[in-house]
Amino acid sequence: MHPVENKILNDLLDKYENSKLSRGENQRAIHIAFPFNKKTMPKYFDESSLEIETIHAAAEQMEREGLVAIAWKNQKPGYIIEKLVLCEDHVEEAYERLGRKPKREAEARTKQILEQFYQKTQGEITRSFLSRMITRLESEQSVKEYLDIMDHRKTEQLIDTLDKVEQNRKECYIREFSIEHFHDSKVFETLIPKICKIFREENEELTGFENEEILAEYQIYKTPGYVYMKGNVQIYSAGKQAADISAFPEGIAVAVGSEEDVPDICPDQTIDKVFTIENLTSFYRFKQEHSLVIYLGGYHNHSRRNLLMQIYQKLPDAQYYHFGDLDAGGFYILEHLKRKTGIPFQMFQMDIETLKKYEDYAKPLTENDKKRLMQLEKMELPDKERKLITYMLQKGIKLEQECISESQ
Repeated sequence: MHPVENKILNDLLDKYENSKLSRGENQRAIHIAFPFNKKTMPKYFDESSLEIETIHAAAEQMEREGLVAIAWKNQKPGYIIEKLVLCEDHVEEAYERLGRKPKREAEARTKQILEQFYQKTQGEITRSFLSRMITRLESEQSVKEYLDIMDHRKTEQLIDTLDKVEQNRKECYIREFSIEHFHDSKVFETLIPKICKIFREENEELTGFENEEILAEYQIYKTPGYVYMKGNVQIYSAGKQAADISAFPEGIAVAVGSEEDVPDICPDQTIDKVFTIENLTSFYRFKQEHSLVIYLGGYHNHSRRNLLMQIYQKLPDAQYYHFGDLDAGGFYILEHLKRKTGIPFQMFQMDIETLKKYEDYAKPLTENDKKRLMQLEKMELPDKERKLITYMLQKGIKLEQECISESQ
């Protein structure tokens, strides 16, 4: 088949599938046409092009086969083509000529695949996504943002991978997960952006999470994570002292790649405050006497939460604070921290007074910022936090943690 025929027939069938004709719902006579103009067929209107005759021959061949009808300009055959009109009685032949499946057939098969997965999977997020896609297909809405209805193998691969991530209970690295499930170290990485997009949309607790942070929630890691700490703390590994953190005023990084790798943390009992810090620059700058200061690197994963809960068990009477950006991300991190650890974290320098003090350094809220802050307003929040969010929405501003001067 000539490329011109391929282009024209595919365009006509795309229009046909998006019209009421394909569903038998048309109330009036309509025709599906491919117009000839400088945008759709630039070479046809290029006087230096040698393809005009080739295009004419391709159009006339399709007309002889009954696939299209040629509309000639000024009704002069062989002169200038105005448009090609799809012959609706021969649509099936057009599909066969292209080796293309009808959209409705592909949608029906895709829906069948989704329903089969829904019956056998137990994953809450996977089932929610499947239900949403099935509903869209039943309502004749597009699912192309997530699924290629013409490639059933890819659809099965995506759903199966989504379910395997959700059901994963074994700590591993991304490439290990890929080798185990695909016998290839790189296949999983190609699916991660779409998989994580689905997780964010189906689970509001993951709103704002980076891809690696979402995978870490399911114990799949890119590399071992590091927790930075400073304060009067001893670290033990395998029963032996590994480090005295107090000897490092700027702090020390401890690898926590899996539960088994979480070291034994022995904080001095004089510590009466524990701080988690969102950004590394602020961690380095932060100084508080009789305190344990921890940089978690944004959102916290399973093994990092275990470390925090270990500290909480050993320092149950200390005050726990979170110091982060005064934006939606900072609040989501705080709420996620409280929910997942059960530790009564309070906000530190995350209040209206601080925002007013550094308002000259504030940035305007984006539309996405506003949307996320309004979602937070609907959650059960402490009064102080809710008032801050309302103030930020009223003023239309947010503040990065690094803008706030060193605490004393």
